[in-house]
Amino acid sequence: MNPTEARQLIEPAIPNKTTATWADLGCGAGTFTYAVAELLGNGSKIWGVDKLTQYLGAKRGEVEIEFLQADLERQLLPLKALDGIIMANTLHYIKDQADFLQHLRSYLKDNGKLILVEYDTERSNQWVPFPVTYEMAHALLSNAGFKDIARIGEYPSSLRSEMIFACVAHK
Repeated sequence: MNPTEARQLIEPAIPNKTTATWADLGCGAGTFTYAVAELLGNGSKIWGVDKLTQYLGAKRGEVEIEFLQADLERQLLPLKALDGIIMANTLHYIKDQADFLQHLRSYLKDNGKLILVEYDTERSNQWVPFPVTYEMAHALLSNAGFKDIARIGEYPSSLRSEMIFACVAHK
């Protein structure tokens, strides 16, 4: 998936050109970091967080991007009062998804948003050790205290026969 396709998948959840602070947890090379940056307004900031060193540009347009190397499961992040968090193909690496999602709420402002992008599958493999279907994500998010959970899009996976889904939830 390229940044344009990623942007189209998540744009229903991000008001166009709003100035905000977001984090991309498990950012990888930045596909979704850049997609979020294209949707945010001037003066916004995105924290790209990943376990492995990533080389993200310092800016995308007028949106600041800062990289933070951290292990999401084992480290507390110095993030607070975020307007939004995106996790694209990251939750399926987290063993204790319920506790992890509950903890994510502490990083968000009241009514902050969490966007999840995941393979809609129950089948695990070495790349998707803890799969999350949309139905599972909905239940996990609801149990973690998120509200207004909605599926916002889907995209065919190039690696698997399943679809990739995107959903949004509010703190």
